[in-house]
Amino acid sequence: AGMNDFSYLHTNCFEVTVELSCDKYPHQIELQAEWENNKESLLIYMEQVHRGVKGVVRDRDNHGIEGAIIVVNGIDHDIRTAVDGDYWRLLNPGDYEITAKADGFYPETQSCRVRYERRPTICDFVLTPRPPTQLSSEQQPVSRGQMRWVRKPRGRRQRQ
Repeated sequence: AGMNDFSYLHTNCFEVTVELSCDKYPHQIELQAEWENNKESLLIYMEQVHRGVKGVVRDRDNHGIEGAIIVVNGIDHDIRTAVDGDYWRLLNPGDYEITAKADGFYPETQSCRVRYERRPTICDFVLTPRPPTQLSSEQQPVSRGQMRWVRKPRGRRQRQ
């Protein structure tokens, strides 16, 4: 595993190393020919970076949710949203079930179709907050208002 694999798995960065010939250090006079031989395929390849899905995960108040998890069903590589709740995910053309989930919210799943066009499919999510968890009566905190100080009456001492 190299740096490209590490970046993809741990930062959602998609780094690519392109090797065009067997010569690691071609002479300067060969560079123009290498470019001409590979220009069209490299440009088409670069256009592919826009294919997939992108969107924003928001709450009901239209605030982006940072760190929400985006799960593409059938692909074992989840990603997280950025600071403003935005995300992007390279995908081949096809139909996908995509789920957005975040702490304190119900997850939401929707179908997204990636086409052969040179632009991403927009898949935005609006997550509904979960109600706060109810504590059992043993776990309920006791407020000072519920406490009563009771003064024990002192008995009289008998003198001898």
